[in-house]
Amino acid sequence: MTTAAMLSTPVYRPVLPPLPAQHRLLVVQHLALPETAYWQQQLGEEGVPVSLISLNADMEQLFGSLQQHLSQARVGTRLYICGDESFLWKVHQQARQCGLLNGEIELIRTADSRELYCVHCSTLQTIEPAPLVHCRQCGLKLMVREHFSQRLGAYMGVCNDPFAPYGETAASTSLEEQAS
Repeated sequence: MTTAAMLSTPVYRPVLPPLPAQHRLLVVQHLALPETAYWQQQLGEEGVPVSLISLNADMEQLFGSLQQHLSQARVGTRLYICGDESFLWKVHQQARQCGLLNGEIELIRTADSRELYCVHCSTLQTIEPAPLVHCRQCGLKLMVREHFSQRLGAYMGVCNDPFAPYGETAASTSLEEQAS
């Protein structure tokens, strides 16, 4: 039996043809990404103007620049966001707050790292894909659920074993043993 991805899990298309637009805005996490030059060239092939905004290590500055571009945008502007999953969803959320619709935003994931939200201590941390991790704040051993919160831009981490919450190797007491 195959397991389907949860409906909340984002699906990223590996290569997308540029959709029709009057103007394209490319927001990249790093100018040095190989994808940056590729997408800048791809998006401008039809003679459609392309504006480029890069992170340059300051998210607030990027958000200010994005807000300025979008406040002057005309109908027919499309936003392309290129970076790791955490970056994609932070910029996506900002773009939605500026009034763009989901259909006007394309996400291009360039790395496997992801954000994890610990439901026990409300900490966000960047992780590599793995089924189990330790929370950097509270130390609990977390199972990484494939449920993705667009609001948080993160996957949910829940305690893997309530009888050994910190990943202890000693035999844990089962519910049946406790009941007897």
